[in-house]
Amino acid sequence: MLTDTQIERWSRQIILPEVGGRGQVRMLAARLGVLGGGLAAEVAVDLLRRAGVPVACGVVPQDAEVVVDLDDGDVALPVAAPDTPVVRGRVAGAAGSVDTLVGRPCARCAPTWAPPAPAPGHLLAPVAGRVLASLAAAEAMRVVLARPAGGRRHVFDLDAGTFAAEALAGDGCAACGGRR
Repeated sequence: MLTDTQIERWSRQIILPEVGGRGQVRMLAARLGVLGGGLAAEVAVDLLRRAGVPVACGVVPQDAEVVVDLDDGDVALPVAAPDTPVVRGRVAGAAGSVDTLVGRPCARCAPTWAPPAPAPGHLLAPVAGRVLASLAAAEAMRVVLARPAGGRRHVFDLDAGTFAAEALAGDGCAACGGRR
């Protein structure tokens, strides 16, 4: 049950049909871990906290509902369970990718995004980091509000002016129940 103060604080979200009162309660009760350093991780944490989602920075709670990984390299994710959804974001120059990994493929067996070669000293790189953070935060909230049936990848390129989304399919691995 939301208090009067909480209703006033998040009233703009509560009136959205996608969120509502029940969704705001879910966001306030969620447990998220954000991995990674730098601007993208800071912006994602800020956006999630402003939406009312409690976030642990730099660690993954044992009972995490979602892990947001905005690190620059491929790291072994210390997730509590193989079925914990992972939102993984990578950026290179003015391009980036956000993968929402739910079910198969999991974070261990999902195909990695091959970024284009970034232009040195690119002016849109800081903007790409903020786009990445915003998209990762939105995907994390989407998983908390209504866990999707499968994974998907969003790819954007600010230089080319493109944005695309595709479903991620895979047979899985030993961690998520398939064979590789």
